[in-house]
Amino acid sequence: MKQDTKMMGTGGEQPQTQWMLDLMNGKVTINREEEAEKWKQRCIYKVPGFLKELHKEAFIPRVVSLGPFHHGSPHLQPMEQHKRRALLHFLDRSNHPLQVYLTALQAKEQVIRDCYEWPNDLAPLNSTKFLHMMLLDGCFLLELHRVSQTDDETGYAAEDPVFGSKSALFFAHHVTDQDLMMLENQIPVIVLNTLLDPLGTGICTRVNELVLELLGEELEGEVFKGKMGLHTLQIYMMSSLCGKVPEVEEVSDPEPYFKKLPSATELHEAGVKFETSGMSGLMDITFEHGILRLPWIAIHGSTEGFLLNMMAFEQLHVRHSNWVSSYVSLLDDLVDTTMDIALLVSSGILENRMGGDADVAEVFNRITKGMVFSENPHLTGVRTRIIRYCKKRRNRWRAYFVHTYLSDPWTLISLLAAVLLLLLTLLQTQYTVLSYYK
Repeated sequence: MKQDTKMMGTGGEQPQTQWMLDLMNGKVTINREEEAEKWKQRCIYKVPGFLKELHKEAFIPRVVSLGPFHHGSPHLQPMEQHKRRALLHFLDRSNHPLQVYLTALQAKEQVIRDCYEWPNDLAPLNSTKFLHMMLLDGCFLLELHRVSQTDDETGYAAEDPVFGSKSALFFAHHVTDQDLMMLENQIPVIVLNTLLDPLGTGICTRVNELVLELLGEELEGEVFKGKMGLHTLQIYMMSSLCGKVPEVEEVSDPEPYFKKLPSATELHEAGVKFETSGMSGLMDITFEHGILRLPWIAIHGSTEGFLLNMMAFEQLHVRHSNWVSSYVSLLDDLVDTTMDIALLVSSGILENRMGGDADVAEVFNRITKGMVFSENPHLTGVRTRIIRYCKKRRNRWRAYFVHTYLSDPWTLISLLAAVLLLLLTLLQTQYTVLSYYK
């Protein structure tokens, strides 16, 4: 609708009574093309309140705010002065005055605003404040990238608490491992690209590579095919997580997606072996000849929030694939108890950096709360083969035998004692029969 569409991206809404009056008077009409274009631009979202309630602190930045959603939060204010210092150093090295950058950003202001799903409870920022925020946040990231990628003179004092030779790595680690991976804490990559090329000369800014360098990653393959990414979270997901994607199989009568897979321990009891995948990427999952191959992943204190933000992006950004959600759903099926974690760790699939196996099991049993999972066609064949493997009679009998007699040491000892007693009884019977005939 024309009037509604104009309000998108500003954080304001017309009073409902006035809107209804305008509707009655024919002043509100549908503009489908304009409405559809708005949805295409949107890529930075507010996480729904119920998810925040279920996963407290997973979506709240800890060190620095980027973009409007957490701008002004009291606990993030200490970094604002360092953003201003970053801008000063950026301009000191630049061939352009401040106004050139502001003018360049202003020319793309609406495009940048349209990237945000602006919530009704967030007061709209006027043009000046919005552009200043984008300029400061963008320069902060560019300076953090510059000083963390060089051993040469940076222009900052060695003792600088943020951009010094030692501090830069510390802040880059905390910002990139946590704050830059939060869905609500993003700025569009077009902001960085504009600051790198304010005159629009079309020079190669390598902005995708720059973002990955800041994240400590490398660009693998032609994932973006010459196109600019959306923001740091999306660039990381596209470059570092997609890896080798299995082909979509044609499976006759596939098992329902909502049908839970047996746990890792149950699969092991049925004869399934676990190995790590040879390639990178969360979708490099195969099941052939009784061997389930999964990608390696390290589980540490930031993993839960990291995965939650990626899943939230997949579920809110409808044009994105659901690779992370599908991977987490599969692991949630495999992990029920600490025994499952121990098995996956011993197989080299998981690396436990949290301490106890119970902590890791709790991560996977908690992380799926509030999320909606849909079928991923790339994993339909894998899930179907696993379930059908476990349905085979010999595998069911094997699983029953292992679970009943081999899972507990005392039960195993009793079984061996019974077998030994049976053998001795047979030997005694044979000896008695032979003695009789002699």
